[in-house]
Amino acid sequence: MSTLKKERAVDVDPMPASDQNADVAGTTFGAAGGAIIGGVAGSLAGPGGTVVGALAGAAAGGAIGKLVGAGGWADNDNYWRDHFHEQSFYREGSKYRDYEDAFRFGHEQRADAGHLSFEEHSSALQARWEQGGHPLAWDEARHAAKAAWERQGSARGQGGK
Repeated sequence: MSTLKKERAVDVDPMPASDQNADVAGTTFGAAGGAIIGGVAGSLAGPGGTVVGALAGAAAGGAIGKLVGAGGWADNDNYWRDHFHEQSFYREGSKYRDYEDAFRFGHEQRADAGHLSFEEHSSALQARWEQGGHPLAWDEARHAAKAAWERQGSARGQGGK
């Protein structure tokens, strides 16, 4: 149900603070954990080793925390905000918030699905969606959920299908 796409303003709601801070939290907690572990390990070399170990551990832990947080919902939310109107299922005049729950649903469900395809999960996904009381009917939400599912699978190196 695709329509001709014209230049249009994209409705972009501000990203919720909880999503904006999710990746920052991963980096922060990684750095804190790394600093503690590095400080303890470095203390074997004396007081100077404690400081050096804590600094090295904080840097390594922060980098690992950032990598673990990468590809989380905040990154995907930004992607879909910028590209939802380019999708084949986009309906002229729709806003990001019309599809947002479906994108997030597909992203989150894919994270727990292992190597199964969207089609193999389709019945269960529909049931979960309909139990959630979402305003968008599954027939419309399905396409956005599948797009996010496939993008999430590709990011994980598992193919998205």
